[in-house]
Amino acid sequence: TIEFIVGPIENYEDQLYGYKTAHESFILIKDKAWSEKLEKYAAFLPGLQKALPCEPPYKNETPGVDSDMNVYDAIYYAGDCNAGSKTIAINLPNDEQVREDKGSRKLQLKNSMQAKFDKILVPISEVLIAEEQRKHVKFDAFFENTMFHEVAHGLGLGNTIDKSSTVREALKDAYTSIEESKADILGLWCVYQLNEMGEMGEKEMMDNFVTFMAGIFRSVRFGAASAHGKANMMRFYYFQETGAFERDATTGTYRVNFEKIKESMLSLSELVLKIQGDGDYETARKMIEEKGFIREELQKDLNRIGEAGIPRDIVFEQGAEILGIK
Repeated sequence: TIEFIVGPIENYEDQLYGYKTAHESFILIKDKAWSEKLEKYAAFLPGLQKALPCEPPYKNETPGVDSDMNVYDAIYYAGDCNAGSKTIAINLPNDEQVREDKGSRKLQLKNSMQAKFDKILVPISEVLIAEEQRKHVKFDAFFENTMFHEVAHGLGLGNTIDKSSTVREALKDAYTSIEESKADILGLWCVYQLNEMGEMGEKEMMDNFVTFMAGIFRSVRFGAASAHGKANMMRFYYFQETGAFERDATTGTYRVNFEKIKESMLSLSELVLKIQGDGDYETARKMIEEKGFIREELQKDLNRIGEAGIPRDIVFEQGAEILGIK
C-alpha cells in the first residue's frame, strides 16, 4: 500500500503566532506486519483519556475512536518535512474539532526511526548515559516512545475548560511548545499506563525511561529555538529539579532514577494538562522563559556529542537521479 501525504500542514515555521502552515509531502509504503501489531492500541484511546493523571475537568473530552495507527517506510520527503530535522512520525489532522469528531491518523516512519536510532541515539547514549544503564537503550522503546507521542497529541483538551476558546487560541505563541511538551510526557505516560494494564507484553519500563532520557539529548541538538527544542528543555530541567536523573560529575554521564522519573512524569503531565485546560498563557510563557533554553553545563555535554562526531540528524539521498531514472 502506497500512501501520499501533501499540503500546508505544520505551523512550526510561524514563530509569531503559530497560525501559518508550511507545505510538505511524503510518499510512504505501508509495513503491514508492524501495522498489525498496533491495531489494538487505537481502541485504548478513550480509556487513556479517562485515566489521564489530572483532575476530571481537564480530561472532559472524548477522543475520536476512528483513529488508525499504522507503520510505514518512507521513500520520499519534500518541502517542510525535508528541511532541518527529519520527521519520524505524523499525527493528522491538526484541527481539534475534526480530531474530536472523526479521530486521527498516526503514521510511524519506521525506516527513518531505525536510522536515527542506530546512527545517532545509540552513539549518544555511549557518551552521556551511565554505562550500566546503556543496556536499556532499545529500538522497541524508542519506537513506542515516538508512537505514543503522536497518540498523546490526541489526548487532553482541544478547548479550554470554560469553553471560551480553543487551547491553541488561548496559548497563542506558546501553544506549540506546550503542546509538544504535553505529547512528549503523555506519550511516555501512555506506555507506562498500558504496561500497568498488562497490554505491552513482556516489558521493562526502565527501557522506555532511559531511552526517553537519551532521546532528550538527541532532540535538543536541533536547537532550543524550535517548539520541540523548547519542549525538550522544559522537560530536562523539570526532571533535573525533581531528581528524575543524576549527573555524575566525574564521568559526565546521566543516570535515571526509576521511582523519581515516574513521579516526575505524573506531575509534569498534570501541570501541562492544567495549563492547556485553563488556557493559562502567562504560566505557559513563564515556563518557556525559565526552562526553554540550553544552560551552560548541558551545552558542554552536548559539545561532547559533537566532538565524538555524532551527526545531528539523518540526510536523505533521494529522487530521480538516485533511482537511476534521470
